[in-house]
Amino acid sequence: MSEPTPRKPTRKPVRLCVRCCLVTDAPVVVAEVHQNSGPGWNMYACPKCAPHFPPVPDVIDLFPSGRGGDRDGAE
Repeated sequence: MSEPTPRKPTRKPVRLCVRCCLVTDAPVVVAEVHQNSGPGWNMYACPKCAPHFPPVPDVIDLFPSGRGGDRDGAE
């Protein structure tokens, strides 16, 4: 029998904090930027700065009818 090939260790995500501009290896998504054309992107903060941002809303909740309702808001 052959030995299984060892896997490379996975790399931690590294992002720049949008508030303090320091590199963090524990990024928290604090905003989602949407575009009409092309892909959007996420904005990250370090765990220390993340509480200074409002929670990211669920896109479905932004529609007038919310979840499960029809266009006039009736359930």
